[in-house]
Amino acid sequence: MASFVTEKSQSVVATPRKVVQAPVRVAVIGCGRIAQEMHLPVLAGHEQARLVALVDRDLARARQFAKAYAVPYALADVNDLPWDEIDAAVIASPPAHHAPCALHLIGKGVHVLVEKPMATRYADAVRTVEAARQAGLVLAVGFMRRLYPSVRLLKALVAQEAFGPVGGFHVAGGGFYSWQSATLANMRRDLAGGGALMDYGSHLLDMLVFVLPGSYEVLDYRDNSLGGVEADCFLSLRVAHKGRDITGQVEVARTREPGNFVRIRCQQADLECHYDSDRYSVYILPAEAEAEDITGGRRPYRLQAQWHGEKERSRYERFRAELDDWLTAIVTGSRPHLDGASALAAHEIIEASYQKRQESREPWVETWPAGTNLGLAGQYRRILITGATGFIGCRVAEMLHVREGVPVRALVHSPARAARLARLPVELVQGDLADPGQVRQMVEGCDAVVHCAIGREWGDPRRIFDITVGGTKRLAEAALAAGVKRFVHVSTISVMGPDTRMTGEVDETWPIAPERGNVYGESKAAAEWAIHAFVRRGLPAVVVRPARVYGPFSTIFITRPIQALALGKLRLFGTPDGPANMVYVDNVVELMLRTLQAPAEKVVGEVFLSCDEDEMTWQEFYGYFAEELGLEPPGRGEPPAYRTSRRWQSLKFWRWPVAFWRGVKEIVRSPECKAFGGKILRTDPIGTVPRWIIFGIPGMERLARKLVGADSSSVPVYRRESPQAEDGIVYMGSAGVRYRTEKARRVLAFAPLVDRQRALQLTLEWIRYARLVEAARS
Repeated sequence: MASFVTEKSQSVVATPRKVVQAPVRVAVIGCGRIAQEMHLPVLAGHEQARLVALVDRDLARARQFAKAYAVPYALADVNDLPWDEIDAAVIASPPAHHAPCALHLIGKGVHVLVEKPMATRYADAVRTVEAARQAGLVLAVGFMRRLYPSVRLLKALVAQEAFGPVGGFHVAGGGFYSWQSATLANMRRDLAGGGALMDYGSHLLDMLVFVLPGSYEVLDYRDNSLGGVEADCFLSLRVAHKGRDITGQVEVARTREPGNFVRIRCQQADLECHYDSDRYSVYILPAEAEAEDITGGRRPYRLQAQWHGEKERSRYERFRAELDDWLTAIVTGSRPHLDGASALAAHEIIEASYQKRQESREPWVETWPAGTNLGLAGQYRRILITGATGFIGCRVAEMLHVREGVPVRALVHSPARAARLARLPVELVQGDLADPGQVRQMVEGCDAVVHCAIGREWGDPRRIFDITVGGTKRLAEAALAAGVKRFVHVSTISVMGPDTRMTGEVDETWPIAPERGNVYGESKAAAEWAIHAFVRRGLPAVVVRPARVYGPFSTIFITRPIQALALGKLRLFGTPDGPANMVYVDNVVELMLRTLQAPAEKVVGEVFLSCDEDEMTWQEFYGYFAEELGLEPPGRGEPPAYRTSRRWQSLKFWRWPVAFWRGVKEIVRSPECKAFGGKILRTDPIGTVPRWIIFGIPGMERLARKLVGADSSSVPVYRRESPQAEDGIVYMGSAGVRYRTEKARRVLAFAPLVDRQRALQLTLEWIRYARLVEAARS
C-alpha cells in the first residue's frame, strides 16, 4: 500500500436495507473492561435494545455477567450463538479478532458495531466494509469521540472557516497507560496489530480526518518499539484540504503525558478541543490573545465556545450516543455517522505509518559505552523476571534484551502497567505469585530468575505479605526444583531500618532490623530471611539491596516529587542537607547483571548494597531539577502529625476503623448521597417513616444535618490556606548515614555504569519528554 491516503477511503457508502423492528436483539462478543463498564450497562437500559447473548472465551466471566443482567445465553464460542434470535452484535474482543468476527457475523445476516480498530490490516477493513454493503447491513465502528459536542463544533467551525483558512494542526493523546484490561491482548502485536498508534492513535486520526477531511500523506513516522509494540509515536502528515496543502503533527503516548487535544491553526485564531477533559467546549486563542489587566501587565486569554443549549450529561452518554447512532440506523435503514466506510481513512494512515517506520531514539535506553556486554547470552537460555512491569524490573528486561541479547520471560500481574515493557520482543506471561501452579509454569524452561516483584495492595498488609513473602517462597521453591543456575533477589535498604537509627557508614554487615509498623520494610525483611533459608537448602541465590533508586519512570523519587515541585508543594524535613543516598537505576541493574555473570562461589548466599557514593544531599538533588526546570527549590517543613507517631503507626487495628469512618463520612456528605437522601424523603410512601424519625424526634433533625455536613448553625467561611498548610509531598532527609558499596567493587569489579552528572541529565531529559511539569499544572 502506498503512503498516500486518498479520499476514496471515505467514499464507500453502505446503504443498509435490512431493517429490524425495535427492540433490537443484541449479542456482545467479549466481556472485558470496555463491555463491563460501558456496553453492558448502556445496552441493558436502552429502550431500543435487548441483550440476548454474551460471548467470552472465559465462560465463567460470560456467565457471571449474563446472570447479573438476566441475559439468556452465555457462551464461549461465537459459533454457538442462536442466530435466529439475534439481530445485531457488538464486538469488544481483542483487535485481531475484529475483522474475522465481523465478517462471520455479517455472513450470518447480523448488524455489527465493532470496537476500534475495525481491523489490524487496512485490506481486512476494506473487505469488512464491502461485505456489509453487499449484505445491506449496518457496520459501525466505535469512534465515539467523533460524536462529542466539542468535536462536532470544531468540525463546523473549520468547515465554515469561521476564523479563516486552516494553516496547520497538532493532535496529541494518551498518557501513562492504565487501562485495566483483563488480558495482555493490547500488548501483543499478534493480537493488537500494533501499540499506541493502533490503539489510542486510531481515535486521534479518526477525529483529525473527521474535523479536517482530505487526502492525507504520511511524511514521517517514528516510534520507540524495540521489537515489541510501540508505547510512544510521532507522525508528520500532509493533507490536501480545500485546495491547500496543510502539514501537521500527531503524537500518541503510553508512557508520558502529551496532553489530550486537537489543535487547528487558522488564520485568525487557534482552535483547541480538549476532547477528554471537556467534551462540550472549543477553546479559541485569537492571534493577538492578550489584554491589559487592571492588576498590572498584559495577560493572555482565550475564548470558550459551546453549542447553544447543549447540556452536560453523564459519562455513559458517550457510549449511549454511539449506540443510538448504530441502533437508529438498524431500525430506520439509514446510514450511521460512525459507519465503517468513514473509518477507513484512519486505518489507511496507520498502515502507511507502519510502512514508513523509523526508530525514535530515547537517550535513556542505551546508556552503556561500547564493550560493556557481559556475555550473559552464552550463560543463560532464558531468564525469568518477576515484577517486570515495575520501574526496576522493566529496566532489567531492557538491558538483558538490548545489550545482552538474552531471551526474557516477563511476569505481568497487571496488563495496565505493561506498556513500557511491551516495547520489547520478550515473552509476556500473565500470572500471580499467589498461585503455586502458575509459579511453577513461570519458572519452567528458565535457567535464571531475577525477582523484583512485591505486593502492591497498599492498605492490605495481609495481601502484601502474601505476595512479598509468600510469593518469594513459592518462587524460590519452584526455582530450586527446576535447578536454576542463579536466583537474584531484589531487596531494599529498608530492611536495615530507617536512616535516623543509623550513624556513619553502613555496609552489608548491618543487621536486618526493619522499622516496626513499616509494612514494606518488614515484608521485604521476611522475604530476605526466606531467601537465606533457601540458600541453605541449595538455591543459588544472591541478594541485592538498592538504596533510593531514581531515573526515568521512577514514580516515588521523580514523578511525584517533580509534579509536587511544579506546584510548589514539595517539602523536605529531617536533615535535607544530609546525604540522599540515591542510586541511578542503570547502576542497580548493572550490579544485578554482574551477580548473574559471577561464579557461584563468589556470590551465592551473599548480599550486595547498591548506592551511588557521591554523597549528594536531598536539597542538592531536588534543587538541581528545580533550577533546570525554572521552578522554586523545595521548601522545608515538618511532616503531618500522623507520620511522626511511629507508635500509632504500628497499631494496625486502630488505622482501619479510623479510615473506615472517614470513608463513611465522605460518602454520606457527598452531593450524590445528599441528593439521594432528599429524593427518599420526598417520595411516598418510602419517605414517610424517615421523615417521622428526622422531624418528629426532638434533636434528630440537627443530628442528621450535622452528620451530613449541613448543620444550619454553621456558615461558610473562606480562608486562603498558607503554603505550609497545603497537602504536598514530604521527604525525610537522612541523619548523616552513608551507604558503602566497597564489597561490590571488590568481589564483582563493579563500577557505576552512569556517573552522577549524566544520570541527572538523562533523568531531566525524560522529565521534559514526559511533560511532568505541564501535566501537574494542567
